[in-house]
Amino acid sequence: MAPGGDGLVAIGFDGAFGSFLWTSPDGAEWRDVTPGGFEGVGIAAVEEVDGGLVGVGRGNTLDIETELAAAYLSQDGLTWRQADGSADMVGQMIDVVATGDGLYAVGGVPGADTAGVWRSSDGETWERVGADIEHAFLWSIAEGGPGLVAVGWRRNPEQPDMAVWTSADGSEWTLSPDPEESAGFEATDVLAHEDGTLVLAGSSLQGEGGRIWFSEDGVDWTVAQVAGMTDGAYARSLVSTPHGLLAVGGGDDMSARAWISGDGRSWVPLGDPVPEAYFNDAFVTDDGTLLVIGATQQGTLETGIEARAMVWVGAVGD
Repeated sequence: MAPGGDGLVAIGFDGAFGSFLWTSPDGAEWRDVTPGGFEGVGIAAVEEVDGGLVGVGRGNTLDIETELAAAYLSQDGLTWRQADGSADMVGQMIDVVATGDGLYAVGGVPGADTAGVWRSSDGETWERVGADIEHAFLWSIAEGGPGLVAVGWRRNPEQPDMAVWTSADGSEWTLSPDPEESAGFEATDVLAHEDGTLVLAGSSLQGEGGRIWFSEDGVDWTVAQVAGMTDGAYARSLVSTPHGLLAVGGGDDMSARAWISGDGRSWVPLGDPVPEAYFNDAFVTDDGTLLVIGATQQGTLETGIEARAMVWVGAVGD
């Protein structure tokens, strides 16, 4: 979710191979403004840059054999075009961060079994930077530690386990020691708190719930105390708000959950679980309104699970 359109725009997965686009003046009422051609475009993350929006993801999603990473640009959040300098990039971008040194995106090249990092000075022209990170995938990137921190998973040596890499310049990346209690997990999001603390959310690859970690340098990670993260509950995404850090996710009981923290080290539940739903991300508007993005879900693995994208409106109080 980002500023644009009627006030806000939200981009999500359409349930097939493409993306949808909604816009809203206040976060309560939404209208579908999906452009033509979005059925073959996969935008995974969006960053606001110089009054415009830069989205990263995958092009030509209708051809599942094509691994085409792509970047998209918009000045108003409604009209999008593929960046001129992002053509013919192999792979898929998953997350992007804006820094004083430009934009950095992470993801992977599944066909080559490697994780990758891309850089752009303006969102228009992109290039792969650094060496391939073999047998790995990157889900998220943040500015912090020695410069940048990227997280995901790697085979260790055969079983996938959580992994964290750090870099001073975006080109040379160093694998950090395995975070404590991270075996069998993957990292899904990393965030830099305003005090410099890095916070990491991860989930069990066996569906056994999640944990949150914190670090001062991106190298050494400690498990945070998270009340209510039991019985298969997990946090998928992390968001900074004026009242603290927010973690949103779900659980194996098909209930959406959220937690809040003032320092990233200890967390308490925010509100009650929402049955038959999951939270995937969140956004705080300029007036402090909390918008949580996710979906309702019904059914079972045996009968099939039906999901419908939703936005919940709330507030984060002191």
